[in-house]
Amino acid sequence: MKNRISTKTYLNTFSGKNFYIIEIDGKSLEDIILEKYPEITQGIVPTLLNWLEDEEERKVVWNRVLPDKLEKSNLPILMCSEDIDLWCTLIMVEVETDENHVYWNRFGLEVSDAQNPNEIGKSINWFSGIPKMVFDKNEYECVLEEFRSRLDEKQDYHSKASEIVNEYKIR
Repeated sequence: MKNRISTKTYLNTFSGKNFYIIEIDGKSLEDIILEKYPEITQGIVPTLLNWLEDEEERKVVWNRVLPDKLEKSNLPILMCSEDIDLWCTLIMVEVETDENHVYWNRFGLEVSDAQNPNEIGKSINWFSGIPKMVFDKNEYECVLEEFRSRLDEKQDYHSKASEIVNEYKIR
């Protein structure tokens, strides 16, 4: 059975600002992770947002989001909204593709002591209990395009991060 992947604009009621989240079958990816792993800090946001300031970190994400056929990649998919980088809480997903589908095989927490962004994903504590997800490749690419179309928009990253953290504190 295929899953539906989409984006949804999430309104941060504290700041009044919007940002995109990833939804799987109508449920936020963050909620899916936190349902099984509540010890992970609430407020993890997509790495596909234009919030990553470090160009090398951004390249890692976008180079791994859609691997070539017959290859797998470990994609940093959700990051801590407080630090907005790949060095804090980082949720990884193993991504694989074929002609018509994108597979998110398994999810985990990045635990390496990586020194540069290209080393991210070399040591992952894989989760159990989160099922494999299968997406229509065209639908997946449409979601990527939603995020990609906003990569060049200017953002006040650190201000936005503290707004998100505050939003979660008052929920």
